[in-house]
Amino acid sequence: IPWMGSENMNEFSATVDLRSEDGPVELLVATLGFGYVTINGKPISQDILSYSGWTNTNKRVLYRSYNITGLLNARGQSSIFVGLGCGYRCDPQGRFPAYRDGEKRLHDSIPKVFRLQIMQNAKLMFHSGSVGWLGRQGPVQQDSVYDGEVFVSAALDAAWRSAVPLPSGAGPQGKMVPASFPGVQITGVDEPRSITNPSTGVHVVDFGSNVAGVTSISVPRPANVSLRHGELLQHAHIPGLLKPDPSRVYFGNLRSAKQEDTLVLDRAVADWWPRFTYHGFRYVEVYGYPGDLLKTDIKRLRLNTAVEDKASANFSDEVLQAIHLGSKGAQRSNLMQVPTDCPQRDERLGWMGDASLSADSIMLHFDYGSMAAAFVDSMVDDMDAGALPDVVPYQRFGGMPADLSWNSAFFETLRSIWKTAGNLAPARTHWGAMKSNVAELMRQLSEAGSLRKLPEPYGDWCPPPSKPGVSSTQEHPSKGFAAAFSLVRTLKHASELANALGKPEAGSWSATAGNLTCEFHNAYYNNTTGVYDNGAMISYVLPLALGATPDELKPAVLQKLVKRINHSNNTWTGGIINNRFIFDVLHEHGAADLALAMLQKRSYPSYGYMYFNELEPARECMWELPDAPFEGDGMNSRNHHMFSSVGHYLMTHVAGLSHGPGDREITAAVGLLEHASSVILTAHGRAQFAWTQLPSKISVQVAVPVGMTAYVHLPVESDVVIDVRHGGAVLSTEQTILHHMYY
Repeated sequence: IPWMGSENMNEFSATVDLRSEDGPVELLVATLGFGYVTINGKPISQDILSYSGWTNTNKRVLYRSYNITGLLNARGQSSIFVGLGCGYRCDPQGRFPAYRDGEKRLHDSIPKVFRLQIMQNAKLMFHSGSVGWLGRQGPVQQDSVYDGEVFVSAALDAAWRSAVPLPSGAGPQGKMVPASFPGVQITGVDEPRSITNPSTGVHVVDFGSNVAGVTSISVPRPANVSLRHGELLQHAHIPGLLKPDPSRVYFGNLRSAKQEDTLVLDRAVADWWPRFTYHGFRYVEVYGYPGDLLKTDIKRLRLNTAVEDKASANFSDEVLQAIHLGSKGAQRSNLMQVPTDCPQRDERLGWMGDASLSADSIMLHFDYGSMAAAFVDSMVDDMDAGALPDVVPYQRFGGMPADLSWNSAFFETLRSIWKTAGNLAPARTHWGAMKSNVAELMRQLSEAGSLRKLPEPYGDWCPPPSKPGVSSTQEHPSKGFAAAFSLVRTLKHASELANALGKPEAGSWSATAGNLTCEFHNAYYNNTTGVYDNGAMISYVLPLALGATPDELKPAVLQKLVKRINHSNNTWTGGIINNRFIFDVLHEHGAADLALAMLQKRSYPSYGYMYFNELEPARECMWELPDAPFEGDGMNSRNHHMFSSVGHYLMTHVAGLSHGPGDREITAAVGLLEHASSVILTAHGRAQFAWTQLPSKISVQVAVPVGMTAYVHLPVESDVVIDVRHGGAVLSTEQTILHHMYY
């Protein structure tokens, strides 16, 4: 079946003679870059942006299947409409596709294409190569995932003309594969919090939080209206902003991305929204709106891959609550067909470092398993002789081989799918790629000559400067320290997965990982001073996380870590890799109270500072830079998930609810707060846990799905009376191990 597309057409239509009464009808469709389909004017599904996601289309092209029986006319003809946009395949400024794999794609020169077939009773009835297709350049005169849409309503009346499919062999060459994860959908609608009119012809709309989505607007009469989206208002601390106007939106950190939708209207429109772009924003500046812009005229449509929420918590501490919502929010805004880094600037790429650090947290927060497995498929598509790139799909930025901490996303994701969802199928499917990647890691180690000499393009990215806005005051370990840690940790994960798969390589990989763990300690530990590496905070965190510190040295190393934290005003000084492990390390070595105190801080640098500073308090997001308000426009997203790994710690150790250790088990541990409650959606139902600590008693409530066992940990002495009740009846503590309803 050929692809359909054209350089000068972005809308296609056809009429099919199918009767719903003759049997069920299925439509199978792939749209590249972005695209959508309607039948008789009604969308075939809630999926938007693209039915095909974002893959290396020389290797795989995703398609989706929909039952359209209910959309057809019962008797007679039905109309099919296909709208196409650039997505990641074209861009007015030439930023996409920017393939970095070096492959020539002369066969695939038309960026906006679709492949479609309609089946009835398992018989092919119509497809993208059938006679009768018409096409035109519709009202979307220009579109860009970075810059937005230009919509000209007069083109709604443009004439249709005959459209022909691409020649045989033209178009993407990748294998057609059914999409296995949810599509991007509208997952929420927000009303404006406020609308101001700072100058003639300009309205500023505040939606109250920073998320990914688009703006829907109604315009009552002909006008030229533009909507530009940004994350924050101007303030005096932004470098290079000579005359900040706090009533206006700041766009500098978008870099070359415009995030602007323009409507050229010769008629009124109601509830218009762009179909071929998305933005990351809290604020919208609206230019040229005819009359007063009211709250009923404009709203925000939240967009993200429609994965189900799996975990949530409520804390008695408002800082912890803000961090929890920010962690989930940053992740949700970046679940956009692939796990991207940010939703607003001229990037929005599948950076592997971010995906690696957030893997466990996203898997806990959302039903991410199928999307994660698809992302692993894309990693393998872009693998070259075992080497992975920093960015998947491999476009625009990054290098190959990847930084070893970025490469770790491959095994980190496979392991998280296994440990969290109990699913070894992706690891089994990609066993060959796993062996190739391990071989590549060993090649890099051999070429370097030792762990201390491994290459490290990025390392522990974005530690907070001790002086905000002055990057020279950042704390870093020696170059290669994080890379060495990540290589050894990846080999440990590889051996665990190999053992679970019953592969003979498990033994040799485990032995190599064990030897390298010892080598890591010997390479970086100074026996005279008792200091790892250069004494930076991360230099104590990573050896403890890796299990490299001998047992007899752990108390002293922990003491040095605690002292380092105390001397840093009880906060963290490391970057994204440090923060992925520091709280777990403290908790596991008996310093959970210090971990909690660090998380409850509001002063700079801290997570709390993001949400409770006076310049630009974050909402439902996390900053890329801990000192974001004082940094410039080079790399300063306000909605990045690379620091969001902390969400996993908040759920499992502060809220105290986790799945495991067995498949049908949950662990609920009362923590240090006065009150917390949490919910995790397991494969067997909702597990709930809440506690309140009073001076004389602790009240605990646990809801356990039928068929599961809960292990409840209480901070009490052995002689304390424990009163366990179900429905008012007193139960013995032994009964609670066997009972599977509510306690």
